[in-house]
Amino acid sequence: MRKTDVAPLWNSPGCDYNAGFVVVKPSDITRTLYRMIWSITSQSTETDDQRALNDAIEALQSEKTSLRVTELNERRFLSGYEYFQKPRRWFASNVDDRCSERNYSDCAVVVHNNWIVSKAAKIYRFRENLMWYYDGNDQYYTSTTRRYLIYVNEALKNPEFIKKKRDVRVASEISALKTAMTMGYLLDRTVILPKFRIGKDALEYPLNSFIHVKTFNGQFSGRYREHSFLRHPKVPDQVKSELHTHALVMTKVGNSGRGSVAVSRFEILRQFGKINASVLAISSPRDVNVVLGTGRGDVAFSRKLHRGFLRSKYKQGKRW
Repeated sequence: MRKTDVAPLWNSPGCDYNAGFVVVKPSDITRTLYRMIWSITSQSTETDDQRALNDAIEALQSEKTSLRVTELNERRFLSGYEYFQKPRRWFASNVDDRCSERNYSDCAVVVHNNWIVSKAAKIYRFRENLMWYYDGNDQYYTSTTRRYLIYVNEALKNPEFIKKKRDVRVASEISALKTAMTMGYLLDRTVILPKFRIGKDALEYPLNSFIHVKTFNGQFSGRYREHSFLRHPKVPDQVKSELHTHALVMTKVGNSGRGSVAVSRFEILRQFGKINASVLAISSPRDVNVVLGTGRGDVAFSRKLHRGFLRSKYKQGKRW
């Protein structure tokens, strides 16, 4: 900062200065800059702070003022695109990639969680990468009484599944997740998400790659956890160690069409209702449809299933 007045994070691939993280030297010229930003945003509700920052910098520099601007080191101060999307950093790394003296110059100091739409999606992405530590009043991480449900995503090991068209794979992944959420509802267990196999390259993808997270969260907030959840340092060891594996026995009550097997809510409760382990791991619920009853709770949950699964893409810009 000896040679500059303002040092913003560089917004790649937008090729402009990022207003989300800026180092500012207190001086007359920087006060002038921010007064100009305030003036620009006050005149138009359609101009956001980032556009205003860039317009103000351009205006002051064109007037030959003394304003000096330098972007922050792009290897250490990264946009959401550069840190998450470009290298396909969808989940927390299994490798210890903490900074060392040898690679210190390439260590990320600040990651701006942008290039993704909605607060819900931003929080979900941070959680998947173990970059979120807020526990909240509901003890999101630290509860020792909450029980969880995880399921094996057999698609990850099935080469035939990968050969199917993407729409078919996505529909299958959604169906399995709906069944898992239904089982979580019946057993009062919070569902830990799997990795999803939906891409052409057979890579494993997170929820926001095909589901609109804000909509999903609106129906199931608190009832699911990210795939990386059990690796979070705040989750008690007692929860991580209490894992019970139990196969889902297909005692069907009928055929629900499209090759899926219909299983009653009573069968789910019979098979799994008395298991008290913190984490219950079941076989894949793919091609299984849990038939709910007509009670108020079941009807309300069925509405959540209907409303909560809108499609979207990684950046979450649109839903359908």
